[in-house]
Amino acid sequence: MTYPLVKVVWIDTVETSDCSWQSKEELLEETPASIDSVGYLIKQNDDYIVLAADKATEDEDDLYGRCQVIPKGVVKRMENISTYQRKVG
Repeated sequence: MTYPLVKVVWIDTVETSDCSWQSKEELLEETPASIDSVGYLIKQNDDYIVLAADKATEDEDDLYGRCQVIPKGVVKRMENISTYQRKVG
């Protein structure tokens, strides 16, 4: 199986308080977080991207770990890093 290794830069929500009260002025200074996620591109469609940071060595195990489903609406860009190709046999 071949999976491109990619870096996805996307915007995530930010919890604006640290268990304390904030002034309106402080609240209005908050911005979303820019996130870099790196993983194997397992699936991509018009709505979302599926990344897996880990994959079982044996393809027949079909196991993945630290997976993310990222909505396309929050993706700023996706960069190809390389392609992983498992040798069979």
